[in-house]
Amino acid sequence: MLEVDDSSGNIINRECRTVNVEHPRHEHKRHGAHEEHETDPEHARWHLAVLQALKDVDVVIAFRMGPIMVEGLQSLGKRVLVGVFVDKISEIPALLKEAG
Repeated sequence: MLEVDDSSGNIINRECRTVNVEHPRHEHKRHGAHEEHETDPEHARWHLAVLQALKDVDVVIAFRMGPIMVEGLQSLGKRVLVGVFVDKISEIPALLKEAG
């Protein structure tokens, strides 16, 4: 987790949060397969654990995330940015400012 000061854009805290449930691994043999298994019980437990770990954040930034997880976070009032790749954590404040 990265805590960024809204007014200055400076990183004021870094914290690593763990999700205490193992992410279910399935073979993705074709496009769309991830979305199809996203609703199985194993994934539901994973999603709940992720939501619990992120309950007090305002913005979630990810490279990849399934639509059910995105919708779950958004329904809790989180801003979700997907498809984001950065080389360095220090690039995130500028990314947030650019994204508005």
